[in-house]
Amino acid sequence: MTTQAPGPWVEQWLSPERFGTYLRLAGGSRIRALALHEWNTCVNAALLHDFAHLEVGLRNMYNLALLGARVHGDNHWTDTRSTALLFPHATRTHADLEKARRAAGGPSAPPGKVMAELTFGFWVLMTSSRNAPLIWQPHLQHVFPAGSNRQQIHSGLDELRKLRNRVAHHEPVNRSELNGSLRRMRRFTNYISPELTSYLTSKSQVQGLLATRP
Repeated sequence: MTTQAPGPWVEQWLSPERFGTYLRLAGGSRIRALALHEWNTCVNAALLHDFAHLEVGLRNMYNLALLGARVHGDNHWTDTRSTALLFPHATRTHADLEKARRAAGGPSAPPGKVMAELTFGFWVLMTSSRNAPLIWQPHLQHVFPAGSNRQQIHSGLDELRKLRNRVAHHEPVNRSELNGSLRRMRRFTNYISPELTSYLTSKSQVQGLLATRP
């Protein structure tokens, strides 16, 4: 930690409002406030690393579960006729899929590229109540442990989505809440693969960073 208080350039860089958040957390110390911001940036980057592993695993798990949902003549469940049946009244879902298809290269884009363009929020909506009859009940419930509650699955994923959005927008993390979020993330990676959980735990830097908070 530097021993000289940073000058007004910090407010010019971060904005008075953003730096003010860290000043309050640091009890008015400009030195500690800047150190907290730097620490927070490192934690957010480490969390995004972990979220990347979870998101890739989740979308591939869901993709395998939905492979049998394509209609005759379609190559994949993300093709237009199949999604029209899977999401009959979901205007936003169709818009997200079309946006992803354009970003992936157009109508002939490989399904893997289309899925890679979809947001984490798209996959979270798969377990929402509106998708229960056509997505959860016939397909997704079978990839979770027997007796899993759809609402609890969805709620847990949505909490992770909210955290991911805060992290992606460089918001301050709440250390007291992160341990619960990390446990939730590990629970979902365990649904994908216990080996993934072990791998992610060995590679994640979040816990180590939490112990170094200025």
